[in-house]
Amino acid sequence: MNVDLRQLRAFLAVARRGSFSRAAEDIGASQSALSLSVRQLETELGLKLLDRTTRQVNLTAVGERLVATSSRLIDELDSSLKELKDIGQQRRGRVVMACVPSVARSLMPKCVDYCAEKWPSISLSINDIPASEVVRRVSLGEMEFGLASGDIGTAELEVYPLMEDPFRLVCRRDDPWARKTTIAWAQLSTRRLLMLNNTSGSQQVIETTLKQTGTRVEVFLELAQPSSIHAMVEAGLGIAVVPELAAPRRDDPVLTTRNLAKPHVTRTILLFRRKDRSLSPAAAAAWSALIHLYEDKKRKTPV
Repeated sequence: MNVDLRQLRAFLAVARRGSFSRAAEDIGASQSALSLSVRQLETELGLKLLDRTTRQVNLTAVGERLVATSSRLIDELDSSLKELKDIGQQRRGRVVMACVPSVARSLMPKCVDYCAEKWPSISLSINDIPASEVVRRVSLGEMEFGLASGDIGTAELEVYPLMEDPFRLVCRRDDPWARKTTIAWAQLSTRRLLMLNNTSGSQQVIETTLKQTGTRVEVFLELAQPSSIHAMVEAGLGIAVVPELAAPRRDDPVLTTRNLAKPHVTRTILLFRRKDRSLSPAAAAAWSALIHLYEDKKRKTPV
């Protein structure tokens, strides 16, 4: 059997309008082409679907049955095709991604708002996890893309340097160093230091900088989450060095941050995905939104 959609749509248009001329106007076809499509459908089925008179067109019993079944099928097909078209045009879909907690807190709210306004039918599922887990889960294909810092360490990933994030000193507002504007890395040797642990991409940068400056420090505590670091500093257990995205908010009533210099040190926030997998249209939209919102304009070349 060789029935095509054009024939079915022509038949349904005539059935709805009860007239070849009105149906032809509705679907933008000539009356002769419409009539030919219906005759071809009847020939293919070996059934008479319409009773034609000079004044009107009526459905036969089998024609009524075909309208009931084919209308539902055509509607479902049109709905499915529209959904696929919406997905292809980035208007619909679910994006599963991962990022480090500091990025989730500081960068993602603006990205979510941007995507919600531009593509309201796109939903984001954001997994805020340590950097090592972000890399692992993107590498396994569990996440469409990720954001983290540090050594990604795999040739399977396409890596895009998104932005630079400077390191800051965190202390209490009543700390003597709160009266300074800038602290040198070498000065950290005189204080008890709290640090993010090795699940963070920041620890390696901090340790390398301390080594380069010949600074020996007393690391009192290592913690996984910036919020835990903040709580310990607030409790008076020491000072901390964290990336700016992981620093307390500027209006924090207890904690404040200061510049770290000699040298000025940053971490690179990396946007990455698997090289061998294309992003879904929705994920590609979210990826482009992050670049649009946060890309360092001086750095446009993927690494």
